[in-house]
Amino acid sequence: MWAVIALFFGLAVVVVVRLVMIQVIEHERHETQADRTWAVETKGPRGAILDRNGFPLATSIDAWEVHVDTRLWARSQFQPTDASRRLAQLLRAPESVVLALAAQTHREGGHDALIAYGLSNALGAQIHAETLHGVQVRKTSTRRYIEGSMAAPVIGLVGRDEQGLAGLEYQLDGVLGGEAGLLVQEVDGLGQPIPFGPRAELPYEQGASVVLTIDRNLQWLAESTLKRAVEQWQAEGGHIIMMDPRNGDILALASLPTYNPMTIDLDLPESMALLRSRAASDIYEPGSTMKVVTMAAAIDAGIVSPDTTFVDTGAVVIGDRTIKNFDLSYHGEQTMTQVLQRSLNTGSVWIAQQLGARSFYEYLYRFGFGDSTHSGLPGEIGGVVTDSTDIRWSPAQLATDSFGQGIAVTPLQIVQAYATIARGGVPIRPRLVTAVVTDEGVQRFEPQTGTRAISRETSATITWMMQAVVDGVLGHPAQVDGWPVAGKSGTSDVVEVGDYLEGESLASFAGFAPADDPRVVVYVRIDRPQGEIYGGIVAAPIFSDLMAQVLPYLGVPPTAYVANPDAWHTAPTIDAAADEEQPDDERREDALTADVDTEEEQTPPVTYIQEEEDQE
Repeated sequence: MWAVIALFFGLAVVVVVRLVMIQVIEHERHETQADRTWAVETKGPRGAILDRNGFPLATSIDAWEVHVDTRLWARSQFQPTDASRRLAQLLRAPESVVLALAAQTHREGGHDALIAYGLSNALGAQIHAETLHGVQVRKTSTRRYIEGSMAAPVIGLVGRDEQGLAGLEYQLDGVLGGEAGLLVQEVDGLGQPIPFGPRAELPYEQGASVVLTIDRNLQWLAESTLKRAVEQWQAEGGHIIMMDPRNGDILALASLPTYNPMTIDLDLPESMALLRSRAASDIYEPGSTMKVVTMAAAIDAGIVSPDTTFVDTGAVVIGDRTIKNFDLSYHGEQTMTQVLQRSLNTGSVWIAQQLGARSFYEYLYRFGFGDSTHSGLPGEIGGVVTDSTDIRWSPAQLATDSFGQGIAVTPLQIVQAYATIARGGVPIRPRLVTAVVTDEGVQRFEPQTGTRAISRETSATITWMMQAVVDGVLGHPAQVDGWPVAGKSGTSDVVEVGDYLEGESLASFAGFAPADDPRVVVYVRIDRPQGEIYGGIVAAPIFSDLMAQVLPYLGVPPTAYVANPDAWHTAPTIDAAADEEQPDDERREDALTADVDTEEEQTPPVTYIQEEEDQE
């Protein structure tokens, strides 16, 4: 009997010792052996980004990723092994870097270390065939930007995980990236899938393709023109934007400085600053391009007409501030048309004072200032408008806002405002995406309009005055032989740390053509040009050169039209009643359905009551 007891006792000791060995001493090895199931997120190809004609600007191609199961490599304490050595050879990378990446993931509590991505099919297949210990190769995709840096501020880029980081790649990430799937499978001790082992898969949904309004050829023209201009003027950068006023399509949007999404190093701090869509996110004082909006507001309110006169003494005193014309000139009696032609600050101040603060700012809001254009670009802001309801406002603010100083806008807001005039007074949202294409079909996006800002009569009148600014001035550098042009230059002060910089400017010109049937709005801005500061000298010739190429491309042939300054002495009579009797779709058959409905157009104009402080 004692022998039996001794036998049972001995067996119990053996069992306890074995349990201690399994659960304590050999715990890590057995845990690794037991954990043979991998759950892997799967993704389909990211959708393509196409220009308006179907040309691919961004697309995804098949690629491979290399991962390491850190639990298997931890047994060697992340020291060199045959597997790590061979993997480093195949990747042409230092073995120490491969081991460090795996060790870092393990220290952070992860079991799946990404070692390399974007591998070719040939290299991925070779690594897979060698079945290296703990190494897994997974099929994925990598992003390719066909035209390099073209339209980078619009398109943006993705990170190594194929998630959008900037531009429309970020804004439309959920559309382009699709829905991830899940693959659960059994693997062997090397981390490789067991061919006939159990597996379950939730399929992914492939990303949709996006069709932009951008025209690849016009984008190339805008970017190459801007690059030459920046080099010519030794400038810091600039913008060129082209927009179809009939439907809001952004045909081209070029900004400098820019980046190449295929080569940019995101680890550099200066690289991150390049990712902003600056045409929508960076504000500036627009300068004299704002005088067109001030004039349109006063005409629409019935305060002035093109032939209304005021006396220009060269200076206006408001409180303790004296406002002068940009060239320190004075001209005596001037019409409103001459105010625009000569870009008189004093005239704009007089107009705003006659209009009154309440009406002036109401019109600014009607034109879209103070609010985002909702173009779809990430980070877009609405600018800064300090109106008469703000405790910081003063009469001097109204004066400076009238000629574009003290108010902050984005380049896209100026383009939208000029497009509002070009299309008869109804604002339209700038758009960058026209369609989303999936396996189920095509989802199209129609133009979006806002509430009428000014009447058709006012739009026609201010267009005539803007044409007088260009075609009514002998030898104006923005003129284009063969097409009538309406536009206005701007020279904006540069602000740094709250101070205006002497001798520095943002030189701009905005306008549209043909003036009698606008097909394109073009905005040009050159930032801090050297040797010259005025928009009429720096930006206007660029505008002219672009229009001479863009209009024929858009199917608008030149005519025998030649600018004649003698034709702009008397404003034409515009029959507003006849203009309103004809519906929009009959007046311009080629326009998309983008105007407001009949009920809105019949709404009577708003009557404003000026407060005493507005009349001062």
